[in-house]
Amino acid sequence: MRHWIIGILSIAAMFLTACTDTADEVVEGKSPLYASWDDISNIKSEGPRAFTNAGKIVTAGAYIYVNEAKKGIHVIDNSDPADPRNIAFWAISGNSEFIIKDNVLYADNGRHIFVIDISSIQQIKVLETLRDIYDPSTLEEFPPNYKGPFECYTYTKGLLLGWENKSIVNPLCRTI
Repeated sequence: MRHWIIGILSIAAMFLTACTDTADEVVEGKSPLYASWDDISNIKSEGPRAFTNAGKIVTAGAYIYVNEAKKGIHVIDNSDPADPRNIAFWAISGNSEFIIKDNVLYADNGRHIFVIDISSIQQIKVLETLRDIYDPSTLEEFPPNYKGPFECYTYTKGLLLGWENKSIVNPLCRTI
């Protein structure tokens, strides 16, 4: 009887360790778009643009500043509250938090803080970069308003700029 039980257990072990088909699964999903954490060449003043994903709002003087999640800051001239005008957009990739004091903007990109002279709204200038203020390994990023497979965001590859549709091999992440 003992040999019979050992035989059954041996056969069961063979089935449990049998090879399975390891073909790659290719699916349509979302893939992160990256930029270097240290690339500040994209911090600049541009013409006004439409709001798509507004966030934090700050007022200073005659201006209203509205964060566009992960993209930058809208500048609204509110000197005539009856007729506020969208006059500029400050492109700061990855930005979600900012404060303004004495014509100096302190804005993050998810890892660093940039100290920016905003005395000329149309020609902002980076004065200093305070590096590695935030720990990007704590970021959990998911494609907004999306359900399905996606490539996991990996902070070591850089700053997350957005998501693109792409064929993905063996996706490890999924939203439901």
